[in-house]
Amino acid sequence: MIGLVLAGGAGVRMGGNKPFQPHGGSTLIDRVIERLSPQVDGVWINAGAAGHPLSDALSELGLPLVYDDADWAALGPLSGVLSGLLAAQAANAEALITAPCDMPNLPPDMVAQLVAARRKTGAEIVHFRGERDYPLCALWSVEVVPALRIALQTAKSQGGLSVFRFLQTQKTMTISVTDELAFLNVNYLDKS
Repeated sequence: MIGLVLAGGAGVRMGGNKPFQPHGGSTLIDRVIERLSPQVDGVWINAGAAGHPLSDALSELGLPLVYDDADWAALGPLSGVLSGLLAAQAANAEALITAPCDMPNLPPDMVAQLVAARRKTGAEIVHFRGERDYPLCALWSVEVVPALRIALQTAKSQGGLSVFRFLQTQKTMTISVTDELAFLNVNYLDKS
């Protein structure tokens, strides 16, 4: 199973450079990679569109970078999911695990939970739900590629596609979160 760290956004709410914001003696993306790596066979990084301002810095992490196709670049996180799914499909993988670069406390059994839930239900997409939804901490079957590609193309004129709106059109399953802190989303730079 391949894990994809979604790091192609602009990070506007954090003042840019989100993946490399300091966290716990390291950076956000280093922490996510550290949490995800033992759970998967390999980790890739979605770097957004080719030429993303952080591409050089992300390449220095030594992991494969997955770039968004120009046809759907900058349409939100689902652009990165589709790019990752296409790369997974090319690698003959049946599914892809995704995690945002701003969730440094991911549970050590996140992938095992996602895989078990998919085996049990056959859902195309499995994600976590607690006090709120965590749709990008998910397992995505490559079977959703055609639907996601069409949805992104259709949403192009609207400037993007809501993750939740897409999930409503697919066979999904949610896993109840038992530890909300494991899904802490560090979306704002703490300036205190």
